[in-house]
This record gives sequence, C-alpha cells and structure tokens, in this order.
Amino acid sequence: MENENVWPFISVYHNFDVVGHFYGEFLKYTGGDKKALGIVLTPRHITELFCEIANITKKNTVLDICAGTGAFLISAMQVMLKTALTDKERKEIKKHRLIGIENSPKMFALAASNMILRGDGKANLHQGSCFDEAITKSIRERNKEENQVYKGKKLKQPNIGLLNPPYAQSKSDAELHELYFVKHMLDQLSVGGIGVAIVPVSCVISPGQAKKDILKRHTLKAVMSMHSEVFYPVGTVTCIVVFEAGKPHEETKKKTWFGYWRDDGFVKTKHMGRIDLNDKWDGIKKQWVEAYRNNEVHKGKSVTAYVTADDEWVAEAYLETDYSKITREDFEEVVKNYAMFKLMNEV
Repeated sequence: MENENVWPFISVYHNFDVVGHFYGEFLKYTGGDKKALGIVLTPRHITELFCEIANITKKNTVLDICAGTGAFLISAMQVMLKTALTDKERKEIKKHRLIGIENSPKMFALAASNMILRGDGKANLHQGSCFDEAITKSIRERNKEENQVYKGKKLKQPNIGLLNPPYAQSKSDAELHELYFVKHMLDQLSVGGIGVAIVPVSCVISPGQAKKDILKRHTLKAVMSMHSEVFYPVGTVTCIVVFEAGKPHEETKKKTWFGYWRDDGFVKTKHMGRIDLNDKWDGIKKQWVEAYRNNEVHKGKSVTAYVTADDEWVAEAYLETDYSKITREDFEEVVKNYAMFKLMNEV
C-alpha cells in the first residue's frame, strides 16, 4: 500500500528533490545546527535554471563538487534523459555522466537515496572532501587511457559544473571562501567546459585573491544578480556566475554579460514560502535564458562590460539607471538589501 502511494509521487515529480525537500522541512522544525548555517539547499527552480544556462544534453558529463542532497544532479539527469533516444544512452547517463562529491556522510546518504529513487544514478557519487587529492585525480583523469572501463570507451572528463558551495560564516573563513570552491570545480572541467555557481554577492564585489586565481585559468562569461530572497527564509543576497573553463580571462579578451535577474515572479506565502503563485516563472525564465545565450543588451536589464579581478562582478555596477522610474518601493528594497548585506558580512 505504501509503495502505491510513494512511487506515483516520484514518477510525477521526477525532477523534484524530494529528499532535500523533506530535509529542509525537518530543519525548520528542529532549528538545525547553527554551525551548519553555511549549508543552503538549492530551490528546484534554480537547479532547472542552471541546466538551461549550461545548455545540458545527453552528450555532457556533469559535476557537482558540493552535491548536498543531489538537487543539481537530479535536474541534470532528467534533462539529459529527455534527449536520450535509446536504453543504452540512458544507462550510460545514469552510470557514467553524473558525478557528485559530498563531504557530509548524512548528506551523501540523502543524495544516494535521491538518485536511487530515480532509477539509480549514484554510481559516481563520492563521499569525502571535494579537495581530496584521490577524488580530484579520479575525476580529472577520467579521459586517460587507463580509465577505459565502459565497453572499451573512455570515460568523459566532466564538461559541465553546477555548484552551490557552502557559504563562509565570517571574513575569517578565508580558506572557505566560496570562490575557492568555484575555482576547484572549474579546475576539474575539460577546456571549454561551462561552470555555473550561485554565490553570495559579497564575494564578487570586492577585489580579492580568489577572483585573481580564478581568472588566471578561466573566463568569466556572465553574472546574474538574483532576488534577495531566493533562499528564503535564509537571508543571503546571491548572484549566479558563469565561467568558461581552461581559458584565461585575460587571453580571451571577451566582455562579460551582466543580467539583472531580481524579479523572478515568485511571491512569499504564509505556509509555503516563496512560490510561483501567479505562474510567471516559465515566461520570465525563457526571457532570461534567451537574453543570456545571445548576449542581448537591454536598458536596465542587461549589459556587457570588460572586467578584471579588481572590478565589481555585478550588473548594478554597469547598468544605466532610469531614475524617472524609481519608486518608493524600489528605494526601500535597495535599503533593505544593503542592510541585509552589511548584517551578513559583519565579523
């Protein structure tokens, strides 16, 4: 009887992080461990948005070095399976084209459970630190001759990276800077691969060694400013950063595309948090992704600019502002965001 109730639910919500959702609800009622505040579970609409930004297909190999409950891998797997035509392709996707690393044994167990519920895509889930040399080497050298283990074919080095890193809790956590997780992910990708991450705005505004280290080897393709309450009720103002791996930023001589993606159409409700109450998300997402893919420039919404590690990596620094359209509500939102930013970055 239980099976009859559970499995239809899984089949309908095939790209939904069921285990992560239950875990999030559990934390609400337990209060959670204050030391674990850096762990922020990624909303479903963000994991799906990442897959579209990266333009994932069955030909890709996807890596998440901070897998958590496996939300990014679940969304990626479902997108990849939709483009697969044969059972052989679907089997290869589940067994060889999804790679995850999770340090927490409990989170790892949740990720494995999540993947099993979807037909078992847990073959390449690693439990341990993403900086572990053995794990890193096994991923980076997948395309070498000695790793031909799948019917005589070389395993593919990952060319897509998706990441929501743990967020540093204070400025003293220098070794846990979010961008060092981003850099490590990018270092595992093949040349020309695409890495997408969502990070606090605070780590891309100020100059820093982490930004310099990334741009020495990788190109900053795009940055999108997100709604201040994407992770509601956790108050972290974030942005999405997109990189092209293995190509030094200075050598590519390309402009970076900046998108102002603050209005996602979601609204807060009393019992369900932020949801797409008015069915606006699909239309907004389509406009966003199309503008990003074509490097479109729209006044007040997107712009391109040459940037270095010493510059601010946010759209607000380069967009032209039409002051005639500013309302009291806009002003209050900016003040609120700034206050939240200052509060979250106090030592």
